[in-house]
Amino acid sequence: MMFRTTFGDKSQFMNSTLEADLKRLKMLAYHRLDWSGALARKFHRQKKSLANHADFPALEKVYSWLLVPITLWAVDFDGLLREAMARLDGGKRLSKELNLLISMLPSLPSDETQNFTAEHEHQVQRGNYESLIHAHHKFDFMEQELSRDPAFQVDWKAVKSRFNVAKFQDHKKVIRRRMVPERSMRTDSRFRWNTKAEQFQALFDVFCQRWNLYGMKAEKPLLLKLTANLTPYGTMIFIPSYWSFDPKRDLNWHAITALHKARGIAKQGPKLTLNQIAQKRDAEQAIQLMEDATARGLKGDDRNTWVMSQLGWDSRNDDRKLRRLLKSAKKMTND
Repeated sequence: MMFRTTFGDKSQFMNSTLEADLKRLKMLAYHRLDWSGALARKFHRQKKSLANHADFPALEKVYSWLLVPITLWAVDFDGLLREAMARLDGGKRLSKELNLLISMLPSLPSDETQNFTAEHEHQVQRGNYESLIHAHHKFDFMEQELSRDPAFQVDWKAVKSRFNVAKFQDHKKVIRRRMVPERSMRTDSRFRWNTKAEQFQALFDVFCQRWNLYGMKAEKPLLLKLTANLTPYGTMIFIPSYWSFDPKRDLNWHAITALHKARGIAKQGPKLTLNQIAQKRDAEQAIQLMEDATARGLKGDDRNTWVMSQLGWDSRNDDRKLRRLLKSAKKMTND
């Protein structure tokens, strides 16, 4: 079943009601309402009293990002909003550094991007990558082999003999290894062996590498999957080390391309780029020629005919082509 929600026009974010914003958070994955619902209530409660503050527009901008799927966050907007509100509550101005950060925030993702990402998040939360992957049999086979492997059971029992693993489980009885970010640039890679927790984490990370896991759920090994995920910076494809990868057969490239294009990416390529450059040049020339024609006292059809002749167009062209070019020029200017 597909997840669907409407995120509304971006210009209406600040006119939205608390009820609408809470409904939006409830529809998002990762328990966003539980996480940020109280903060949204606080923002709406104090919105009127803070409206005249010089930095309120910056606060509004941060709040609008609070309602965006977390996959598209490059920074913790929940924490950023709390920091900004605390300063305004205390009658202070935002620091120059905070204002610089907020001023650099990109435009809000489109409704289409947010809807697509929200659906993707719900699938990821359930560990469901079936729509993106064709070769499910490879995962199924390895998962069955692992569950029957006596060496795996020996290793897991050895871990449990030295540590009370229940202490490290979350509310779902899941223990996760430390994540390895892009390019393996880890911020917490230093070896630490001072506490029981540090000792367990180091051992568990090695255990997961040995058995190709991202964690354990009670007694069940959580085998790594072939996955594709959106991030704030791009689309990441992960191929587990055990996987015999066949790029043509294993991935649903059509679905992955749709996932990546959900950001609203325009077509690119050498030929297209050259065409865009030529169109931009023609558009700029047409605008200048229209101004020149007006200065000469030309109007209507006479002006259009003169401009098209100066552009070197065939006299059989009607002025619809010119209107399209001028329309595209206006769009380029607005962009």
